[in-house]
Amino acid sequence: MKKNTLLLAGLFLLLGAAAVYVWRNQLQDKKSLPPDRDFAVKDAADIQRVFLADRKGQTALIERSEKGWLYNGKHPARQDAVASLLETLTRLTIHYVPPKAAEKAMVESIAANGIKVEVYNKDKKKIKCFYVGGVTNDETGTYAIMENAEQPYVITMRGFIGSVRSRLIFTDEQWRDRTIFAEKPETIQSITLEYPQARSESFRLEKKGAAEYDVTPYFSTTTASKNTRRKGAAEAYVLNFESLVAEGFENANPLRDSVRSLTPFAILTVFNIHGEAKVARFWPAGDEGIGQPIERYFTDINGQDFMLTQQHVFGKVFRGYNHFFAPETPR
Repeated sequence: MKKNTLLLAGLFLLLGAAAVYVWRNQLQDKKSLPPDRDFAVKDAADIQRVFLADRKGQTALIERSEKGWLYNGKHPARQDAVASLLETLTRLTIHYVPPKAAEKAMVESIAANGIKVEVYNKDKKKIKCFYVGGVTNDETGTYAIMENAEQPYVITMRGFIGSVRSRLIFTDEQWRDRTIFAEKPETIQSITLEYPQARSESFRLEKKGAAEYDVTPYFSTTTASKNTRRKGAAEAYVLNFESLVAEGFENANPLRDSVRSLTPFAILTVFNIHGEAKVARFWPAGDEGIGQPIERYFTDINGQDFMLTQQHVFGKVFRGYNHFFAPETPR
């Protein structure tokens, strides 16, 4: 009996300690941090735009729009990059207050190599502005200081070990969405696939009604097939265009102009129901020998972007005209 009483007493003590711990944490969360320590945005839903700038002149503007997040006002932003930025801004916290002897060097480092971070809400009001500098020697913290503050801090991100600075990115290749085609079947009016070196396999697929398509030769010199159309082949083909993503951008590739001057392996054109066209031209990339499978393609999009795509992603749309017809029945 005495043993049970002691166990119950111990249990009540543990429960009481836990309650005090939770209460203290809740009380602390409710307290407002001093302005020079309050780096984190409380709610990602409050963030409308984020502006980043470094000492090299690089800038990046990430902003919400009706169609999703945009990069620099015109390009769709990569969803994973936006998610990473929002996570960073909402989970910033003070790692520790640096010793007085280190403050001067920290401020000078931030002034020389810092990244400015401005965060605005839906009312276009600036709700955060701070500067992020280099990392600590053990790479677990990052130097930072709020705008108009004098006290620098070493900050980190809850649940993350590493440099906060590394999560603040600038370049087109890092921010821009790599999606080439993201068309729902109902938004596609026609698809043409031209093989300059295999003209008889080139074709045009045209919408004739709801989930109804006609497939014809692309070139007038190609004889139309008299075989039976494969049921569901055209409908299944159109579904492939819901998500076709490139491996990366190659706009800075020195081979760009010379590759574009060559005859492409394939020219893929998708018209949507609004009359807008996207044209993708493909050239084999790499040093595959004769008879070796092609793994990657240099790809030009509307004469603007030069990208790298993968066969295992785009191979499903590289079909020929005869793909849509049943084989000829032997007599």
